Amino acid sequence: MRNDIIFGAVLPWLTYLLARHYDYSTVHALALGSVFPIGVIVVAYVRSNRLAAIGVITLAATLAALAGSLYFDSPYLALLKTSLITGFIGLVFAASLLMPRPLVFHFASEGDAEERKRLNRLYAASGDYRALMRRMTLAWAVVLIAEAAVRAAIIPLMPVSVFLVVSEVMWIAVFALMMTWSWRYGAAKGNAIAEAEAARERHSYSRHPRKKGPHRAAP
Repeated sequence: MRNDIIFGAVLPWLTYLLARHYDYSTVHALALGSVFPIGVIVVAYVRSNRLAAIGVITLAATLAALAGSLYFDSPYLALLKTSLITGFIGLVFAASLLMPRPLVFHFASEGDAEERKRLNRLYAASGDYRALMRRMTLAWAVVLIAEAAVRAAIIPLMPVSVFLVVSEVMWIAVFALMMTWSWRYGAAKGNAIAEAEAARERHSYSRHPRKKGPHRAAP
């Protein structure tokens, strides 16, 4: 998170201010600032020899916004980058609702092997738990898409130097709030559902205990 803020927000903003001071156009000043987030992704790939999904989305959105803004000489397209990223992630959350297990479930079951087995059993057995995972996934999708739309709408309403700050504060605040809500709400509801499912299983076992086989008499 610290590197994201430094290389994705602070350095591009300072670069923009410096470039504008030396009479670069708005589009070219923003293009110079985009070097830092692209560089972070490239360095991460060189170090680990793998590219995370969020890195692919960020790189694609940054390059698309950069190319569009330079071709059309449009600061708006350059500033649209973060909206493209969060909006696309929101669409991924929404699309995962069509899959057997939505995206939030995969995040929730990232623990050790035993925890994954427990949550997979709970997901298979409990309709309430499946509904919870889908409800939380839908919430992420709606919030991220709405945040992207609001950010895109306010681009023309403020100076570029101000928008660069507001844009970064928006995505950090939205992700922090959504993660906090997911942990608290998901943990509380998930634990309650798990306890109810365990109680139901105990009740079912007490009503229909396993029958033991007949004992053979010793010869």
